Amino acid sequence: MAGFFPVQSTTLLYRIGLLVKQARLRLAMRQVDLAHKAGTSLRTVRHIEAGKAEGVSLRDFMLVLFTAGVSDRVFQALQEDPAFETEALEAYSEKRVRLARVRAEDF
Repeated sequence: MAGFFPVQSTTLLYRIGLLVKQARLRLAMRQVDLAHKAGTSLRTVRHIEAGKAEGVSLRDFMLVLFTAGVSDRVFQALQEDPAFETEALEAYSEKRVRLARVRAEDF
């Protein structure tokens, strides 16, 4: 599954990239200015605006969205969903998943 990336995710990343670019241009910023202000590399900003996921960390992705001022818009549905309220999420904070043991005969 390592070579697989859902088409829906690709489309969403492309749309988010366009939002970032639109916001950056509205702020009259160059890509290098946004990268500097967000504390990321120019390559990261270029990848995000192009909708590419390769080589972009989640931290850098979130910093660029926040710096461009589009993070609230991108994650609006999460902010309005009652399932994502603090109390609901805290119920899962201590839960774990136990994986099946790998046995020699599995190979």
